[in-house]
Amino acid sequence: MKIIWMIWLALILIFIYNYVQISRFYINKPVFHSNKISNDLRITQISDYHENSLIDKNRLLDKILNFNPHIIVLTGDIIDSKTEDIDSVLMLIEEIYQINKRVFFVIGNHELRNVQRDRFISKLREIGVIILDNENTVLDINEYNINIIGLSFFASREDYKKVIKGIDIKNFTIILSHSPSRPISYVSGIEDLILSGHTHGGQVRLPLIGALTVPGQGLLPEYDKGVFELGDTILYIDSGLGNSVFPIRLFNRIQISNITIRN
Repeated sequence: MKIIWMIWLALILIFIYNYVQISRFYINKPVFHSNKISNDLRITQISDYHENSLIDKNRLLDKILNFNPHIIVLTGDIIDSKTEDIDSVLMLIEEIYQINKRVFFVIGNHELRNVQRDRFISKLREIGVIILDNENTVLDINEYNINIIGLSFFASREDYKKVIKGIDIKNFTIILSHSPSRPISYVSGIEDLILSGHTHGGQVRLPLIGALTVPGQGLLPEYDKGVFELGDTILYIDSGLGNSVFPIRLFNRIQISNITIRN
């Protein structure tokens, strides 16, 4: 009988631990440096939300508001492939847009597979979100310019070459790509920062080992979560605000990233 109670207690503790991991988001605060900017550049990155109804949306909005980002980037899989109620997600994005109207979006594989994909993208445009699908734009922030490049999920090397053609490399350059795998294979060094998601950090991680597996990289992946150096380019992979396939997280709480770039 004592063993049975111990098993039940262990299961309850595991359930509570996992619930916290998948519902109470962590705020990662990476800081990078560049001599291409004169004043701090603040970026909020939200990735792989997957319509996570468990999170405290008011807390999310407060944390973004308090950080006061210059730009907000949505790096794909904001809805899940099986999401039916896209309106609740759109309402959240509209509230985010009211905090800062410089919101950029790149499409993820789950948006591509959702039957409401076209309506979702159309509604994002109606809100005012800037969709970057193998496109680039230039922003004037704090009296300096930054390049923002958005790659489609299936962007080829040729797509990449076209989208970077003619950009001013003296500007700080950010690439948004849902999956880190493609830009890793063809970065040219003009990028200062690549912001990605897709991997969820593996969802299940082990101490000292990291992710066991992530999409597109197989077992014990090299690029799973966090900061990586690709020559002079920094790759940052956010592990996401939601979950896919199974609502399970281990040593890998859901998160958003409030990123600061300093001179």
